[in-house]
Amino acid sequence: MTDLAELSEGSDSEIAERIDAAGAEEVLAGIFAGLPGRFQPDKASGVEGEVQWVVTDDGTEYPYVVAVKDGACTTEAGRTESPRVTVTTDAVSFVKMMAGKAAGPQLYMTGKLKLQGDMMLAQRMATFFAPG
Repeated sequence: MTDLAELSEGSDSEIAERIDAAGAEEVLAGIFAGLPGRFQPDKASGVEGEVQWVVTDDGTEYPYVVAVKDGACTTEAGRTESPRVTVTTDAVSFVKMMAGKAAGPQLYMTGKLKLQGDMMLAQRMATFFAPG
């Protein structure tokens, strides 16, 4: 299930139940696979680099790399050795953020989103993708 609108409806516990029912790995793989289609190259002009995402669910880490280079975006499961920024969050917060129902800065201020590395890139990154 990667219909973000449906997945992100309701309370955090309801979202968590839907993620668990569909399988966190499958949900996250679907969301990351959809990012290149939502990528807006004009918004990322002059940006190049890899962003390491670490999404957690019930103690399990799901790492993904989002790479922006030459006006294109690619995603893959796994880790990169030298990301420009590392973003760590829980699966519910990630789903809400990707669905446009939670803002990255708000999640950061409440401790649900952690950033390490290039903070300016992290702030700009949200504008690189059309709403899900």
